[in-house]
Amino acid sequence: MKRSLLAALSVLLGAAALCGCADEGLGALVSEYRSAVWYAETENASLQAEFSKREYPYTADGIASETSDYFEVRAELPDSTLTYTLTFTAGGKEWGGEMNYDSVRREFSYSVSMPAPSEETIDFTVAAEGEGAPSYTFRAQRSAGKLSLDELLASIQKTQAEALKEFAGEKFTGEIYVRYAPRGDRKFFYAAFIGRDGRTLSFLADADTGEVLASRLQP
Repeated sequence: MKRSLLAALSVLLGAAALCGCADEGLGALVSEYRSAVWYAETENASLQAEFSKREYPYTADGIASETSDYFEVRAELPDSTLTYTLTFTAGGKEWGGEMNYDSVRREFSYSVSMPAPSEETIDFTVAAEGEGAPSYTFRAQRSAGKLSLDELLASIQKTQAEALKEFAGEKFTGEIYVRYAPRGDRKFFYAAFIGRDGRTLSFLADADTGEVLASRLQP
């Protein structure tokens, strides 16, 4: 899954419509915060799990809403015609269920509302139905940035003050999406401020230092 930095910037900055700016209380405006991912791959399959706190209904409308815990597992598997069941243990409890197939993304997914896993490694089993059907075991390793959400927002607010003021004026009243998005050995945060007027301002930042590597305005 390793990509060049330029490719990562292009993919992440174009992935969604997000934007931001404010003087205080930025954390209260966060409608999505993806804080960690777990990833594993085999010779012909891969799996990635993500923990987030995000709003429901999930819509980028510039209005910050109450968030809840959200854990999603996505897997790329060789045979898309089979029915797969996912099982894993986190926090001393077994989780899992039937996975849904996304024909657009060509991957299977499972989601559940659960507390943030504390495990550095989670073993996921994905098994197809039927005698002799394939089964996959993924030992997924956790990846996360060194910065907390508040530290990241404070860094962006400080170093990008001029851009934020030009975008939103003296006070930002929209919503903010923050997504941890590693690419190979590099760790990034994609932070986007979504205005109620439909415009977005997004930043790609180093997840360990907070340094802003790129920004994009979507009018």
